[in-house]
Amino acid sequence: MKAVGVSDIGKCRKNNEDAYYISAGDDPAENLYLVADGMGGCNAGEVASSSAIEAFLAYFWKEMQHADSTDVLDLMTGAMAAANKEVYDKSNSAREFAEMGTTIVAAAVREDKVYVAHVGDSRAYLFHKKEMLPLTTDHSYVMELVKMGNITKEEAASHPKRNVITRAVGIKNSVEADTAIHSVKKGDIVMLCTDGLSGMLKDEEMAKILNKRTTLDRKAAIMVEEANKHGGHDNISLILVEI
Repeated sequence: MKAVGVSDIGKCRKNNEDAYYISAGDDPAENLYLVADGMGGCNAGEVASSSAIEAFLAYFWKEMQHADSTDVLDLMTGAMAAANKEVYDKSNSAREFAEMGTTIVAAAVREDKVYVAHVGDSRAYLFHKKEMLPLTTDHSYVMELVKMGNITKEEAASHPKRNVITRAVGIKNSVEADTAIHSVKKGDIVMLCTDGLSGMLKDEEMAKILNKRTTLDRKAAIMVEEANKHGGHDNISLILVEI
């Protein structure tokens, strides 16, 4: 299994508030991947995303020693709660961190399955047989409208309130993460990304890039290049995991 990650400031932001993590080396949690998109004034977004990932990992590493191999989703939801507490407490500790928060999408690959947990509008996809299969549903205002049948997914992509999220880590003293399990096969690619990518490129455009005959690193680089060509309105971060 190979994984690559990349984070780019984009064309419009003054700083990069995204963060990501790829397990490697002596990491006790093999094949664990995280992407976070922070929000808040000044540098608070950067603090929120990095703090959330650190707290998530600290919980995961500690609790996995006592957990059964089938308890992956329980570990991930517990880690998400720990991340939420860390960001929430920090946001209430200083004026410059007030009301900061972050999205998180996490994936763990175990044998022939990928386990996913997320809060916010950062996404997980499975690229399988030349198609992008969404593994997450955005916690966003426009997705609520889609669920109610008020607008279509196509209309949601250009809706003026498409960046308004309804759930984030650290905004309240507790948060509920959504989880999913999906089978994976050799040759599949798991992708985690912030809305700086998914908001700039359609699923079909991303699938076309992942279908190219080139290296995983190059595919990730092309994703960033194309998102910037489409405007680069936000920070762009992604992880690609080749099964």
